[in-house]
Order: sequence, then structure tokens, then C-alpha cells
Amino acid sequence: MSHILGTIQWEGRQAELDQLLNCVEVREQPIEQGFEAEVVRLESEAGGYVLKIWNKSSRPDVGFQFRLLSGLYSHGTQVSRPIAWGFNDRGEPVLLTAYHGAPVTIVDEKKMSQAAKILFHIHRFRINDESLRLGLPDYDFNGYFLPGLQEDSDMEKLVRVVTKSFPIQKTSLVHGDFHLRNLVEENDCLTMIDWTNGQLGDPRYDLAWAVVLQKLYVSAKHADVFLSVYMLEKEIPGDELDAFEALAFCRWVLLMRQGHAPKARGAQERAAGMMKQNPYLKELRLPEFAKKPDVWSGEGMNMEALFAEFPRLESGGLILKRIEERHLDELFDIYSNDRVFDYCGIIPKHNKTTVKSMIGHFDRDYNKRTRVKWGIFASDEPESLLGIMEAFDWNQKVNMVTVGYFLAESSWGRGVATNALGLLVRFLFEEANVNRIQAEVMPGNESSKRVLLKNGFVREGLLRQASFWSGKGVVDLEVYGLLRGEFEG
Repeated sequence: MSHILGTIQWEGRQAELDQLLNCVEVREQPIEQGFEAEVVRLESEAGGYVLKIWNKSSRPDVGFQFRLLSGLYSHGTQVSRPIAWGFNDRGEPVLLTAYHGAPVTIVDEKKMSQAAKILFHIHRFRINDESLRLGLPDYDFNGYFLPGLQEDSDMEKLVRVVTKSFPIQKTSLVHGDFHLRNLVEENDCLTMIDWTNGQLGDPRYDLAWAVVLQKLYVSAKHADVFLSVYMLEKEIPGDELDAFEALAFCRWVLLMRQGHAPKARGAQERAAGMMKQNPYLKELRLPEFAKKPDVWSGEGMNMEALFAEFPRLESGGLILKRIEERHLDELFDIYSNDRVFDYCGIIPKHNKTTVKSMIGHFDRDYNKRTRVKWGIFASDEPESLLGIMEAFDWNQKVNMVTVGYFLAESSWGRGVATNALGLLVRFLFEEANVNRIQAEVMPGNESSKRVLLKNGFVREGLLRQASFWSGKGVVDLEVYGLLRGEFEG
């Protein structure tokens, strides 16, 4: 036995695992990957299976998931048939289930009806097994489902109003993230997968989250079918549905700001329509849904080039692109190095959890159209973070923007900053229609000055005791600027 399953320390199992372990050949097949874990499809003479390995940031209680799936499956709920769970040789939790098909790609009323019945069966499941009762997570609702809520006072007020009128009632098992990408199909039969978010919760909210996602990413028609079928099993008053859809919508907005909500054409417009129709959302003022021009007029700064979708820039062996959670280790190496910030108004961060939360802040700032923060990567190593480039302080009256940059110490002296700045400058002038780019540099930062001068920037003067920088106090700053006419000349 030399296949992947033989390297795992199994903690819980069904008898079927022994048959699988004795198979001479177990083949790995390509399969769509998950957001929180690596997914491996396995084929053998014993049948088809899926091995899920939590080798990213998430570390759920997989033993509980195994017991929960066993209970649900034995009661006839259409969930993955559990085979075994354990830990691989790196101590990462793994879960082995039967293979139940491929992701849903075409949606119709029959599938929406099936999905609604699966969710209802989950909500009516009675947890009689003591090991399940004791293991079922019971999270704080706002803390788990509404991350970052405290940073938006209007949304926080709405949530208080809704939960005062309709308090959260944790009466049932809930899936926590019921949507079509967590369903697979085989022979016209749907199966629910991924129980990372399973917990004790309010079924009204679980239903509302599923409906909101369907309205945003599928269609209002299909969402209505799903809701109607569920309501045949359990009626929920319309005012309660409105209230919990408002809570679910707030969750979607918060995840979108952190870059954790899928992007899809038309989703923003459908979200704006939901806000107009829901009585709780009508008065909510969100910057994401402020009226913006769909197309650049040809005059002034082209903000659509920057914010219609995150701009990915590539040239000269470098890539500037969005920083994501998979880059956390290298991002932490940068932010925890005091030397990187000798001449920056940034205090080094020595807590990895703090740096992880900053990735969400990068996305929040981008969604608010206040700052774009690119990761700098080499074209031949597109996942190796070399540094950070940013643009901020958009002044549309004079078409001006400020830029900044800092690199991992291992990238110093290699021309990375010079080339990355050149790539950004070209984009800002040629695509975003900026007229002036400027940078502010501490007088002692000779390396940064050389980067600017090599890209044609001109030293324009010294601002004495003009700014307060975190960790530095009041500082002098040299101003460097570059005009479009100088760039074109």
C-alpha cells in the first residue's frame, strides 16, 4: 500500500476504509478546489472517494464533522457519506467521504426544489447522540457571521434593530453556508458537502443566507422557487424573512469588503435592487452602492480602470496583483521586519493574526475606492511575494495620486522597486488618465529616492515638520513628482 491514504493516521472510520486501504491502486483525479482546504478525488476498484485536507488557515473539528455526517446520512439526509477521518503526517486534519458527483453547473426548478428540501431536512435533524450535542459549536452570532460589523455604524445599528425585534434563536443544526457551490450532483441527485460552518443556530438566518446568495448569483426566480418549497415544509412570516434577509445581506457586504465574496457580473446591481425592496435595507447607506458612472466619460481620472475590477499589471518580469490570504507567510515576513520600515510611517507587526486581518483591510479599502494595494511578484514565481506597491489619496480635481512602496529585505538591491514603480506609473498615466503622480520620502531614505529618480520623478522640495508618521512622530518629507507630459516626453 503506497498510495496517499496509507500515510494518514486514522482516528475514526467505517469498515469500508479497510477495503479501500487494501486496494492495489488508488488513482488521484482532478477536482475543483475548495477555499479553505485542498480537495483530492480518488478512484479505485472499491469506488470513488473525496479526500479533504485542511492545509490552509482553517483547522475545523473534523472528528465532529465525521460524527455529524454519520448521523445525518443515517437519517436519510442527502449529505456526503463519511468514510473516515484523521491526520496526515504534517498534523493536518483530513476527512474522507464517498464521491457524490460534480459541482452543479446548470440550475433549474427541480434542482432548487431538491436543495430546499435538503436544507429543511438539516434544520429538522434532532441531535440525540450525546457526542454530537457536546461537539456542536455554539458561536456568537455577530462575531461569527458579521465580521467587521463594528467598523460600519449604520450597519451595526440596523443589526441591533433587527435582532431586537427578532432575537436570534439557536434551536437547530444549521449548515452555516448553504449555497450551490456546496452542492454536487450525480444522476439527477444533489448532495450537500462542506460542513466547516455547521453549528447550533437559527434556521431562519440559515434559510435567508441561502436565499440572498441565490438572488445575487443565480436569479430571483430560482430563489423564489427555493423559498416556496422550503415554506411548504415550514412557514415563516414575511416580516421575519425580511429581517433575516437583511442580516444575511449585511454579511455578504462585509465579506465582499474583505474580498471573500465571489464576484459575478451583475451582482452589484442585483444587490442594489434588494436594498430597494427590503424594508430594513432601504435606508442603509453603503459606499459600495453609491451611484457611480458605468463608463469613463473620457475626461478626468478614469476611476473605472482602477475599481471596476482589481487591476492586474504585468511587464518586465514582474506582476502586480491582489494580495490574498495564501500570501500570509511572506506578508508576515515583510511586516514583522523592523528594518523594512526604517523610513516608513508604519509600525511593524509581530503578530501573525494581526497581519492576516490586514489582508481584509486591504480589500475593504479597495472596495471603498480609497486605496489600491498591489503585491509585487516575479513572473516566474507568481506566488512569491516580493513587496508591496500602493496608490492612494486620489485627488480628482487635479487628477493626482500618491504612491508608496516597500519590499521584503530579500528583494532589496535587485531593481524590483524601480521596475515595479515603472509598471505602475505607466498604468496610472496610460489607463487611469492621471496627470500627476507624487511620492513623499523621508530625507534619509536614499534608496527610495534613487527609485523615484530612475523613473523620471523630480525632487520638488522639502516639507519641514509637515507630517506625523506612526512610530516616527513629526517628520520632514521630501516631495517628488512626475507629470504626464514629462512621462510622455
